[in-house]
Amino acid sequence: MATGTDAAAVAAEIVEKLADSSLRIAFIFADWRLDPTAISRAIHAGLRAPVVGGTTVGVVGRGAQRDAVGAVGLGLYGDAVRVGVGVATELGKSPLTRSRDAVHHAAAALGRTVDTLDPARHVGVTIVDGTMGQEEAFCIGSAAAAPRIRFVGGCTATEIASTRRAAVWVDGEVMSDAGTVILLETELPFLVFASAHLLPTDVKTVVTAASGRIITELDGYPAVSRLRELIARLGESLEEPRPSHTFARYVDGLPYLRSMVHIDGEQIHLASAVEPGHALRIMKPGDLIGTTKRDLAIACERVGGECAALLAFSCIGRHWEARSRHIEAELAGVYAAYPTVGFQSFGEQSGMLLVNHTLTGLAIGVPR
Repeated sequence: MATGTDAAAVAAEIVEKLADSSLRIAFIFADWRLDPTAISRAIHAGLRAPVVGGTTVGVVGRGAQRDAVGAVGLGLYGDAVRVGVGVATELGKSPLTRSRDAVHHAAAALGRTVDTLDPARHVGVTIVDGTMGQEEAFCIGSAAAAPRIRFVGGCTATEIASTRRAAVWVDGEVMSDAGTVILLETELPFLVFASAHLLPTDVKTVVTAASGRIITELDGYPAVSRLRELIARLGESLEEPRPSHTFARYVDGLPYLRSMVHIDGEQIHLASAVEPGHALRIMKPGDLIGTTKRDLAIACERVGGECAALLAFSCIGRHWEARSRHIEAELAGVYAAYPTVGFQSFGEQSGMLLVNHTLTGLAIGVPR
């Protein structure tokens, strides 16, 4: 972790901490208020290894402080790790094809084809522009290109009120409307995991009118009026303009969350797209701290009991909730109990799906 508003100074501190001849890849995430070109190019120039990452509204890791400007970095080292990187640009033109091609390019960089990727040795990590509107298609295209292995990732971010686009960077090149696929090949134990603390209620609804990430009608009624009515059935009230409740789509019995970003008149703005006809269940807040503690402990145990690195994509909705409930310091402490590096994301990739209000990540253990 390095803090400060001087991109050059922050980059120099990150380089000093990560530089080593055995470095195989560096994941770098920086506050959106830092100059993305300056920080990414300086770090790439200082580290003789692939550098990937992007902008965020908040970094995650030891030493991260509320509202502090800074950056975090995670390096993977040694012969136990090999890396292939693929880049998908101009995703607005053909997100499915370009994300698929990025996976093939990453596999080729490993000297492999996607058909030879082994789920016991390979994992896909993605970082994609969270302000472009094609994130769902990127998740589908990338994960479908190599269905034998697991994919996990997150969407880069800027302050919602800002007109600045989120950025993704690869080896000093800063891009919007883009994503990158990093294929890791390793003999180290690893685990793709997800943690979601929201609890299902008995209340369901059907989207009857929507466009992209905006719902205008539920069950044939104006969306917000209907939502207030449904939440009132639970003996609770709808918090506005930023609700604490969320929606979930259930797929094969598992909930995939759709965060409500804000309420505007009769419009419900979501962090992920839905379509008319989708059946949604209303979810309510659960134990954010306890659930996160439990799931990180399980992840660490499943990679052998000692976690060497934990790459985390933590939905901004989790951090909004923590702030509203005055438990930000506790949440930061849970992450800091492990060697966690990551960022507050605008959405999280879990296989082929884009989810919200979720912590997704990759835990890597020590050599057996």
